Amino acid sequence: MKILKPTFFLAVGFLLMYLAFKDQNIYELIDRLKSVEIKWVIFSMCFGALAIIFRGLRWTYMIVALGYKSSLKNSISAVAIGYVSNIIIPRAGEITRCTTINKIEKTPFDKLFGTIILERIIDLIILCLMIGITFIFQFENISIFFNDIISVEDKNSLVISVLLFLALLISTIYFLKDKIKSLSIYLKIASALKGLKEGLASYKNIQNKKMFWFHTLMIWLMYILMTYICFFAIEETSHLDIGDGFYMLVVGGLGMIVPTQGGIGSYHMAAKIGLITLGVGAQAALMFAFIVHTAQTLMTIVFGLLSFIIILFSKND
Repeated sequence: MKILKPTFFLAVGFLLMYLAFKDQNIYELIDRLKSVEIKWVIFSMCFGALAIIFRGLRWTYMIVALGYKSSLKNSISAVAIGYVSNIIIPRAGEITRCTTINKIEKTPFDKLFGTIILERIIDLIILCLMIGITFIFQFENISIFFNDIISVEDKNSLVISVLLFLALLISTIYFLKDKIKSLSIYLKIASALKGLKEGLASYKNIQNKKMFWFHTLMIWLMYILMTYICFFAIEETSHLDIGDGFYMLVVGGLGMIVPTQGGIGSYHMAAKIGLITLGVGAQAALMFAFIVHTAQTLMTIVFGLLSFIIILFSKND
């Protein structure tokens, strides 16, 4: 299963990549990459790196709120290593990040994981707010995007499938609750949930909440800028404004929710459809998606490897 799980999601990613690029002339796309203005891509990579740094800085406040310590260097490095892990195995970054700090700072894993859940809840709320704002200011474009992604029939099938799954899950838990409580794994889960609860409750113990939300704001501002600045890298998107950058961040974020390695395929498909709704041609849209995704993946790998080296030296000190 350890092999099949990442292989499956990688296959899904390449399938989406194929669907995104299948009607395009690959050789022409490669040739057009020569016209890309690299300086804007480098700026985008810098903004992406700053987003990782701000996320590491914010995490430090949460760890301190638990009653433990973590240096800024270790927190930022752990976050960067986590991002690299996500490229290899989807959603593995959260576990890797917690494991790294657990080994160095001896902070309990379950409590650290609770802070990650709190982070994800905050990120989800912000993404939902951004989707809501996009619906207000870019209603026509975002409506076209969702209609292209999911047909009416697919939506109905998805809702029915989710409801049936939830009904089956609730029924199973209800009828087998006594047997479940007697299992040793239940006790382990209960113990882990206690740690998760403490991690989630860490927010109320954060001493400087203003700085916590400042870092949160800066994380998402960097995300917007790293997308927006790449508009200037190619001629077809250079006319788009910061509002369009906001819209593309939302669209790209929805693509990244799909658990493929580092958003392979899913980001390309989402960005392609998103830019087409803004009036950009399919070929230019794919080139933009390829530029942004490749630049951020390269930045993540380099930053992560450097952080891994830093962590190794920290362990040896």
